[in-house]
Amino acid sequence: MQNNLIMIQGLVDHIEENLSEDVNIVSLAKSLNLSPWHFQRVFKSLIGDTLGGYVRGRRLTRAAQLLLSSDFGILDIAFDVGFTSHEAFTRSFKSYYKVTPKSFKKDKPVVTLNRKPILTTDLYIHLTKYMVQEPFIDIRKAQTIVGVPTKIPSPFVADEQHCDLLFPTWIKLFDRQSEIANRIKNKHYSVSISPSGNFTEATVDYIAAVPVTKLSDIPEDLTSYTFPKQLVAIFDIAIIEKDTIDKTIDYIYGYWLPNSPYTRAKGEDYESFDNFSLDGDPLNKSQYILPLQLKE
Repeated sequence: MQNNLIMIQGLVDHIEENLSEDVNIVSLAKSLNLSPWHFQRVFKSLIGDTLGGYVRGRRLTRAAQLLLSSDFGILDIAFDVGFTSHEAFTRSFKSYYKVTPKSFKKDKPVVTLNRKPILTTDLYIHLTKYMVQEPFIDIRKAQTIVGVPTKIPSPFVADEQHCDLLFPTWIKLFDRQSEIANRIKNKHYSVSISPSGNFTEATVDYIAAVPVTKLSDIPEDLTSYTFPKQLVAIFDIAIIEKDTIDKTIDYIYGYWLPNSPYTRAKGEDYESFDNFSLDGDPLNKSQYILPLQLKE
């Protein structure tokens, strides 16, 4: 636990001192002996924002400070905090503060500027207060799924609520699941797949699917994916809400995994659902599953 706090606090300090530098998630994760996925999840669980979102917010906060207290020109400030063009800076600043940098500098509005976070163990207590849970550790057999593919914003790039984006995909699956041969009834899966394996691209592949006992001809516009036989941790999720999965993942990567005898193995995290419905049934339950290997 303390190692994660020290690691992320050191990164936060470095970002603060070098706001104009590009942040390479892959290199950062490698230097800390973590996968990009694991690193970004640890960061988000402790900071409350993705690494990209955090850096963007700190740059814009620093820019606002300079606009209010210095005589630097807008373009100079943009370059100073890491933006490569006046247009990109203006667009981001207006999105964040709801006014252009020019108007902000001229009118000098009274705003509360975000401070750099200082991490303490109190944050872990907050994360785990209502999430005291241990997963079931199991060796899962290989499982093939067939379902509806789509593209969604990467969870580490965009702030969009994925539930709303995914609803049409699930409707399509429910409309067409009867076409899928050898499907296991009353069981559904979902998985997000990063083409690079690092979740650093703007969009990732998402599949809403049903498991099958064997793979036959795949209906048009549908796709298949196979989870390999592997050691996994299975977390039960009692109620499915918009932020339930995010809270669970934050708990897993921010607290449970660092304090367990395991590390994340290669492969995809995924969800499975029993008797899933689209009507918002409060009895909907799911399992969040991630691949594991024992720490060396």
